[in-house]
Amino acid sequence: MRGLAAGCVFVLAACGAAPGETPKATRPRTPATTTTTAPTTTTMPPPTNYQVKRGDNLTAIARFFGVTSAAIAAANQLGGGDRLTEGQVLQIPPSPPAGLAVTPPDGIAGMVFTFTVRGAKVGEAVTFQVMAPGGGTFTGSPHTAAQDGSVTASYRTDGDAAGKYDVVANGDRGTSLRGSFRLLG
Repeated sequence: MRGLAAGCVFVLAACGAAPGETPKATRPRTPATTTTTAPTTTTMPPPTNYQVKRGDNLTAIARFFGVTSAAIAAANQLGGGDRLTEGQVLQIPPSPPAGLAVTPPDGIAGMVFTFTVRGAKVGEAVTFQVMAPGGGTFTGSPHTAAQDGSVTASYRTDGDAAGKYDVVANGDRGTSLRGSFRLLG
């Protein structure tokens, strides 16, 4: 005997006739619609092992792996300072997922919209482009990611047309993120 698979839906129909009786005509039924949403899973890659070499320091290692010195220190219960021992094995936590937040999501002409990148590589130069609904593009000057991988820029909407504006943040070390905001009329 075969078992039933989890998540399957079986529909049984009965015609309502008694044995030997002719079934009555029925109008077709609209099948029930079911929506199944897959569970969201968030998995982080495991930490990376790194063996300290002569001349290494916590700041340089953090920069190389795109994480903060504080994150490495916390993952390895290191005290303050940049003191490492040659041959010491460090657990390097995974870099945080990159993201672009645009605030506020909607606004009116004359407002300032703020773009915040998280998860860029430390020291990465990030340039923001704003693409207007009519096809015009504004490209800002590069901004350097801070020690925590964050970059913030702002855009003022003087004289811009109503509609959806796309924002692209591109970094010189591979970060590429998209967001948007709407300018209400």
